Amino acid sequence: MRESAQPKQHSAQRDWQSPEAAADYRRKRDPARFHRYHQEEAVLAAWLDGLPAGALVLDVPCGTGRWIRTLTRRGLRYIGGDVSLAMIGEARTVVEADQTLGFVNADVGRLPFADRSVDCVIIWRLLHHVGQAEYRQAMLREAARISRGKVLVSFHHPMSFTHLRKAVQRKLSGRASRGSVITHWRLKREAEGCGLRLIETKGFRKFVSINWFACLGKAHSPPAG
Repeated sequence: MRESAQPKQHSAQRDWQSPEAAADYRRKRDPARFHRYHQEEAVLAAWLDGLPAGALVLDVPCGTGRWIRTLTRRGLRYIGGDVSLAMIGEARTVVEADQTLGFVNADVGRLPFADRSVDCVIIWRLLHHVGQAEYRQAMLREAARISRGKVLVSFHHPMSFTHLRKAVQRKLSGRASRGSVITHWRLKREAEGCGLRLIETKGFRKFVSINWFACLGKAHSPPAG
């Protein structure tokens, strides 16, 4: 039997491997520079507040540690994971609480954790980098496997003014599209095929902003309160 082809690397796997790139990523995405950061935090916080005190959350990819304080200041225990050791190095500089248990060098599609070993998995700012549906599903399947409850994701939605503007800019400049956009209907279908159900979607300025967010739960779990 012929082995199946390995998925191509997405841009996030390639672009942030050097210490210089990771440091630049952190500088350019300083929360003080972006009102959107606080809007995203409010979306995430509403779903995190449903977790019990001391719940264990895996943030993967953790990037430069943007969610560490958001989680630990709520009394949640934090584990970060990323394919880039350089990004993990930047994230370590954010650690300020005993609730940060550590970091692991890992890809979201192959997580080194036992089944049902964490209470929640956060996959933020990644799905729009992944063009292959089978790779997105591998990530969702792994998240479903290790989570006892929630899986929280962000994604880029094509039914938005921002997506249309970016598409026109790429067309005029001759630049190829990178990554992927995904509707909430498609996310629902792909999640259901991985043992997850779509509980809720949120966004700021839906159908204007390209940024959407979703709370997924284990398919056998009761609806969230």
